[in-house]
Amino acid sequence: MVTIEQKLTLFSKLLHQDIKQEIDNKMIELDKEYEQKILKDKKSADKAAETIIQNAVKRAEAKKTELISKGKMSSKREMMLAKERYITTFIENLKRKIRVFTQTEAYKAYLGQYLNQFKDLNGYENDLIIYMTQLDYNNHKEYVKEKLISLGLNGEKLSFQITDDSILGGIIVEDPKLNMRIDTSIAALIQDSKGYIIESVFGAIGEVGEILE
Repeated sequence: MVTIEQKLTLFSKLLHQDIKQEIDNKMIELDKEYEQKILKDKKSADKAAETIIQNAVKRAEAKKTELISKGKMSSKREMMLAKERYITTFIENLKRKIRVFTQTEAYKAYLGQYLNQFKDLNGYENDLIIYMTQLDYNNHKEYVKEKLISLGLNGEKLSFQITDDSILGGIIVEDPKLNMRIDTSIAALIQDSKGYIIESVFGAIGEVGEILE
C-alpha cells in the first residue's frame, strides 16, 4: 500500500517535471523570439546603414559636381580675365607704338591720306574748330589747314585748338553752330575697331593654345 509520504514524493516529482518542461518550452520560445528580434534589428540596421551610405554617396557626388562646376566657372572667369588683361596690354602697346609713329615723317604721309575723308565737306559754310594734339598742332597745323583748303573748305572758317593727347593723332572736327562733332581721331579709330582687335587677338590666342597642346 502506497503511503501518503510516497504519494507526496511522487506528486512533487511530477510537479517538478511539469515545471521543468514548461520552463524549457518557455526558453525555446524566448530563444526563437530573441533570434527573430535580432534578425529584425539586423535588417533595420542594414537598411539604415545602406541609407546612410547612399546619402553619403549622393552628397559626395553632389559635392563633386559642385566643385567641378565651380572649377569650370573659376577657369572660365580666370580665362576671361586673362584675355581682358591681354587685350588691355595689347591696346596699351599699340598706343605706345602710335605715339612713336606720330613723330615720324611717315605719319605726315598718313595724314595726307587720312584727311581725304573730309572731301565731302567741300564748300561747307559754317565755322569749324579743328582739335589736334599738342604735337600735331606744333608740327602739322599748317599742313592740315592747307590740305583741308585743297579739299574745298574755306580757310577763314577754320580755327585750330589743342586737345588732350589721349586722341593720339588725327583730328576732331566740331561745328559749334550745329553742335556737331566728328571724331576721326586715331583713339576713336581704335575704339571703333576694338571688336575686330579682340577677335583677332582671341583668334591668335586660340592658335597658340592649339600649338601648345
